[in-house]
Amino acid sequence: MSKYSFFILLLCITVSFAGVVNPDISAIGQLYSTYTDDTLSKAHNKLALTLGETELNLDAALNPYFNGVFVLSVDGEGAVDVEEAYATMVRGLPLNLALKAGKYRLNFGKLNQSHPHAYPFIRTPRVLDPTAAKLLPGAESFDDAAAEVSTLIPVAGSWAITASADFLEGQSFHPEESDVAHGWLAHVSNTFSLDPAEFDIGGSITQGTNNIKFGTKTTLIGLDAKTKIFGSSVYTATIGSEYLYKLSKIADTTGTINPDNRYGFYVYINNSFYTRYNAGLLYEQYQNPDSREKIDRAIKPFVGFAVLEESTLLRASYEYFASANAQKTNTVEVQLLFSMGSHKAHQF
Repeated sequence: MSKYSFFILLLCITVSFAGVVNPDISAIGQLYSTYTDDTLSKAHNKLALTLGETELNLDAALNPYFNGVFVLSVDGEGAVDVEEAYATMVRGLPLNLALKAGKYRLNFGKLNQSHPHAYPFIRTPRVLDPTAAKLLPGAESFDDAAAEVSTLIPVAGSWAITASADFLEGQSFHPEESDVAHGWLAHVSNTFSLDPAEFDIGGSITQGTNNIKFGTKTTLIGLDAKTKIFGSSVYTATIGSEYLYKLSKIADTTGTINPDNRYGFYVYINNSFYTRYNAGLLYEQYQNPDSREKIDRAIKPFVGFAVLEESTLLRASYEYFASANAQKTNTVEVQLLFSMGSHKAHQF
């Protein structure tokens, strides 16, 4: 039985008592066509056509106080996973408090909470990919079984502060160990408007145990910023960036503990035209996971087009990636993103 069965069972019980029988159901699929000169890729110098991850989303108001969400994913190999399963208490508490519990993508930075189909570019930036830059904990994203309390604090005019704190099961920090060692996460963001732009500036900090046997911990600090500039009725520009710094102690097989401190960041600009078109550029760099003295870099121009409306998106990108471990690679990718139901694929 999955370790997340308790949360799924809790949601099912809540749904049954609330009388919810018809949640909003939606599905999102994606098809990729890729060409790369990366000699480490199975599709080296070949045109690859692959079915990416398929998502099934179910969400509903369980009662006037609670909402419930399930996100099930099926990868190209047919393996099914519960990506997210959580309940949120959205009203009924004092001080604008909200509660969230289950398994979910954690509120660290700007992009981690969103699924990649909501980004303006294809694929998660390498800086935020736990298997690439090895900054964020987790597998495909920083997610965990957790409980969160958050609040919205109006300040003055258009300025508002959102603050949240999460208690984590901590498995994302030590995926190879089944023993429990909890972690925590805190996030704060400031949103405000200065005509003709909207701003969101925030910070995050999280800590967990990366090796239970030797008691070594990882602390990750993040700073993020995003602004949306309204140029005209048919044009907007979005600029976003995140900086991550990891302070970690790593134990080798002999029990010797060494520091592993490293940084990474990305910055992008996305231009939207007439709602249906977008084009932009993403740049990122981070210290090589195997050698902190070396830097990995990537630059990615991208374009997108929504066919009639947001249920069907066509995207294309080119990436130049310079890694300290391998040759410099060039990758061209085209994506067809299609969806049905209430949860549409959408422009970021």
